[in-house]
Amino acid sequence: MPLTRSFRETVQARARRDSKFRQALLKEAMQELLDGNLEEGRSALRSYMNATDVA
Repeated sequence: MPLTRSFRETVQARARRDSKFRQALLKEAMQELLDGNLEEGRSALRSYMNATDVA
């Protein structure tokens, strides 16, 4: 059975309605970068930007 919504759409919808979720996405990204995990941090930051429609 195929999914009706993409993962990205699901995350975007949650980010629009839940400010704590947005904060957690950004916090995770920043912590990864500060810990020196650049690849994971950049990926998490990209997810945050996609979820919040930041251009």
